[in-house]
Amino acid sequence: MKTFLRAVPLVFLMLLATYWLPEVISKNPADIITPNEESEVAQSEPFNYQNTDLEPEKLPVSGLGSYIGLSSDDFTDQYGQPKRKDPAINGKEWWIFGENENDYVQLGVKDGIITDLFVLGSDLNVAPFSIGMSIIEVFQLASFYPTYSVDDQGEQVTLELTESDLNYRPLIAFDNHTFAILMMDRSTNQIVGVRYLDSSSLLELGVYDNGSAKSNENAEEIDSEIQREINEGNQLQVNEIVNILRQRYELEPLKLNIQLSEVAETIFVNQEVQLDSEENQSSESIDSSEGSIDEPNNQSSSVETFILEDESESLDEGIDQEFQTLTSDQIELTLQDTDLELDKIRVLYLNQKKDMNWLVTNWFTLEIERNFLMDADMTEIGIAYRANDVLLILH
Repeated sequence: MKTFLRAVPLVFLMLLATYWLPEVISKNPADIITPNEESEVAQSEPFNYQNTDLEPEKLPVSGLGSYIGLSSDDFTDQYGQPKRKDPAINGKEWWIFGENENDYVQLGVKDGIITDLFVLGSDLNVAPFSIGMSIIEVFQLASFYPTYSVDDQGEQVTLELTESDLNYRPLIAFDNHTFAILMMDRSTNQIVGVRYLDSSSLLELGVYDNGSAKSNENAEEIDSEIQREINEGNQLQVNEIVNILRQRYELEPLKLNIQLSEVAETIFVNQEVQLDSEENQSSESIDSSEGSIDEPNNQSSSVETFILEDESESLDEGIDQEFQTLTSDQIELTLQDTDLELDKIRVLYLNQKKDMNWLVTNWFTLEIERNFLMDADMTEIGIAYRANDVLLILH
């Protein structure tokens, strides 16, 4: 008995080290998050998903999902005019409705028809589900399937969902040939938003296996002026969605800081200048008789970097990219030339081809990104875009 009592303090200390020490170590406000380190650190308990041989169950469509495929006039007759319209790729527009976490919704409209509908507002009708519903409650209403057959202009395309997709981004099929993606909050295991789509938009979004190839293949060349307008809309959407979710969790909103956004833009510019300089040096060294190239300067950084890899957000290998992916070193070099207090900023960078409502809600399905966006110490945000690159600086 005495031996057991002597062992109790030791066991307590071991448990304390196991659960408390990693939490303390992980809270570094000077992190730089780039697409090079695994983000999906934790996995929830897996469900007993349906066998892949079974035809996925199709639920009766109801609520806002019933507007997919209808005219945009049908929606505005019921809910009024949008507060603004943001251009998007492939001839679409995002129509923005609502102001807060109760009523915010985005309509994806192409040629006057609703093709996408993103619901964030907790008071809006996403029956048979609801914003804030737990994954256990969802599982009681609908079965999750790892494969879906989607019609693509007469051809059947099979989408395959990973275990992480099934846990945090499950796909639901409806009886009118439309779909919904339930975006789950990794921390609470509750629905944070619902994305309704028709078949074409689901494949175009390219978030499940066999969908991304079509998304990249069908990407259209975008005029520089239109791209600028898309970037401006993206900036507003990111700020809105992040702040609505912070409001939901009783955190102060992030103020959009123009100076931080300019720093983010400068990071992109400096990378292009650096790459041009390295290319010129390489050409000169090949032509020179000595043929030597100086080794890069590996000076230590005053910013502690935290590298992130999120396979779902990286562009497919083999797809031509207009710009090279940023590295943490390139980000740090620009930050060191600013007067920012480096121990009080955090940076999130992604190279992606997804729209903003998907990106932000998907960040909530990932542990590191969610912690990044929900940092209570952060009060300001800067956002910059470049083609498929998005860079966020929080201060």
